[in-house]
Amino acid sequence: MRLIFAVALAMAISCATAMPSLAQDDEDAADPGSTAFNNGDYPGALKVWQPKADAGDPDAMTNIGVLYQYGLGIPRSMQKAAEMYEKAAQLGFVTAQYDLANLYYDGTGVDRDRKQAARWYTAAAQGGHAKAQYYLAQMYENGEGVEGDQGTALQWYQKASDQGLPEAQYTLGNKLVNGNNVEADPTKGADLVLKAAEQKYVLAQILMGQLYWRGKVVPQNLIESYVWASQAQDNAKLPRDKKRAADLFEAIKSNMTAEQVKAAEIELLAVAPKPKKKDSSGKGGTSGDSSGGADDTQE
Repeated sequence: MRLIFAVALAMAISCATAMPSLAQDDEDAADPGSTAFNNGDYPGALKVWQPKADAGDPDAMTNIGVLYQYGLGIPRSMQKAAEMYEKAAQLGFVTAQYDLANLYYDGTGVDRDRKQAARWYTAAAQGGHAKAQYYLAQMYENGEGVEGDQGTALQWYQKASDQGLPEAQYTLGNKLVNGNNVEADPTKGADLVLKAAEQKYVLAQILMGQLYWRGKVVPQNLIESYVWASQAQDNAKLPRDKKRAADLFEAIKSNMTAEQVKAAEIELLAVAPKPKKKDSSGKGGTSGDSSGGADDTQE
């Protein structure tokens, strides 16, 4: 299905950002452990969190689990990370339930056990964790760790989509567009795919490019197709996604006139401006062209 272990640090730490730091909301601002972590003082963070964890604080337990999982300030130990996550998960802490499910799914720090993964994804999903809802939906769709049930899968995709998770919006939207295990509703599906694409989800951007290119669900519009395919190229990270986006982009561009390409580039600068490059004097230069990167998608 997918490898979960490469979980972003942001997903592993309660209130974490995409960078290895803890978000400072009103509650965290008073937590010296969070401050130490954000400043890169991981031993200092552990010194603050350990007594809290020993006293039964599931948030502190989870954060210590992250330190173990990534070897921050202490020797890396997936087994100890799993132990900390499980203690917090047993106390009903949703983030820890999700983290523990990830470890069970991949078999890191614990024996691989898809049933246990489904158990903890379910707990986290019921607690409102969008990514857990999405992964649980995949497990029901594929019959992993649970008996396959397309209806239940769709319900969890819907819940995650309602929370604005782009992966879920794309997956559900794609199903609705194509009538895959659900009654087709192309208009609603395209709207969901668009929402995911606007969050820079590459698969959704590729699909939007395909829909506009083929005139499927939406009126054919090569300029819009070009704009979405170009953004997909820029945002793609995986080689297969890069190739798929690049192939789509070239196919679209080869069917456009010079005037259409120029119009598309103008629109692209408006919706996805390039960061300014510094010239030799250190001053901001002009934006680069719109083509680049790539993305991956499926229908």
